[in-house]
Amino acid sequence: MTSKDRSPAPDSPVTDADKLVRVGSMIKQTLEEIHAMPLDASGRERLVAAHRTAVAEIEAVLPPELRRELEAIAPHLRVGAAVTDAELRIAQAQLVGWLEGVFQGVHFATVVYTEDEG
Repeated sequence: MTSKDRSPAPDSPVTDADKLVRVGSMIKQTLEEIHAMPLDASGRERLVAAHRTAVAEIEAVLPPELRRELEAIAPHLRVGAAVTDAELRIAQAQLVGWLEGVFQGVHFATVVYTEDEG
């Protein structure tokens, strides 16, 4: 199966589903890892930077409507600001939950599109 075969239906709101899935998987794995350990200051700073990069990567493949929705629910964590472990975990969990909803929407749109074509 090529990446072209995995691309969403033409009317799907996501421009690069493969990239969105990769970033989402990375965020989910990160969330699982940070549940298992306390973070020191350096770890928190690195996680804030990774969160910021992930949000930017996700925003790059979204249409304006979903981008606005993401901005409304994804807290903007600032690099260098004091962020607690709890704030990081909540931010990551919100992002993972939102992404899972987007994945389900893309999957549903693809299934409906495929059934219409068949």
